[in-house]
Amino acid sequence: MQLPESGLGITSLVILVCALIGGVLTAYVRLAEKNTPIDTGLLHGRAGAAAMMLLLASLLMGNETSQNIKPALGLLALTIGVGTALYYLIRRKGVLPKSVIFLHGLFAVGAAYTLTFGLPF
Repeated sequence: MQLPESGLGITSLVILVCALIGGVLTAYVRLAEKNTPIDTGLLHGRAGAAAMMLLLASLLMGNETSQNIKPALGLLALTIGVGTALYYLIRRKGVLPKSVIFLHGLFAVGAAYTLTFGLPF
């Protein structure tokens, strides 16, 4: 296991895990065909974006020397991009495709795994 080495990196990981838990709960309610307030999704998204910004700040300040940071940042960028698409889909159509929800979750879990344990290969 290769955890981030700086305080910003650890804080970023904690916020990312909290965002993942919020995302799992939001996805569960959404996939159970129930409506969730849009604020829960926005709070979840803001937490994920904050985690990415903290991780990026840690990398730019030179506190992180781990090789896992750059791939995790890339996966977080993809996650935020798909999450933004989810937000616009829900605003436009009112219903989210389950495949896009799973894709968003897959990117998020991949980013958290990469940040915590490193690349699988």
